[in-house]
Amino acid sequence: MIRKVLLVDDDADIHLFMQAVLHTEWIVAHSVYSAKEALKEFQSREFDLIISDISMPEMNGYEMVQELGKSNFKVPPVLILSSLANTNLIMKCLAAGVADYIIKPAEPERIRKTVYGLLLLDKNGQPISQRSLSSYMGEMTMMKSTGKLLLDDGKHTGEMRYENGKLKEIKFGPLTGLNALEAAKQSKFLQVTFIEGDFIIGSS
Repeated sequence: MIRKVLLVDDDADIHLFMQAVLHTEWIVAHSVYSAKEALKEFQSREFDLIISDISMPEMNGYEMVQELGKSNFKVPPVLILSSLANTNLIMKCLAAGVADYIIKPAEPERIRKTVYGLLLLDKNGQPISQRSLSSYMGEMTMMKSTGKLLLDDGKHTGEMRYENGKLKEIKFGPLTGLNALEAAKQSKFLQVTFIEGDFIIGSS
């Protein structure tokens, strides 16, 4: 099954790079060069994934994500690919509903692994039922879920708390915040279970 990806970046070289990284028989990547153009494309056709930069003129990637959240259409997972490595910005984007955040420059293999996970594909383009952590994050966002993801890699446990599809808190082993998120994403045998609930984020 073909998956459709929307690439959003004002840098033509990034589009050439990403088109090469994602070039397969099962991924069709459509390029736009501004957040406003991306919003128009989103309203006119369906996409399985949106990959966006943050720093763009007129409207940045974070503002675009906020606008997507106001839409009446089903919003696909959004992957941010940015050179901005500010911890507060990254957590702010995740809290706004971003499925994952990759700091560039990034290795093509890491980008492909993240993209395939969000698209529920293996490296050969075959559908998979076991979702990666990133895919779970995207699903919680799309479903506007409130609850928590329980994490277990055999050595450490943790949880990610969501409120209305937005990541509010993450703990993994002794770590919290962005450090916990990175550690959880790097775990090789991560098991993830989602528990729905209407508890108040941050409560015991």
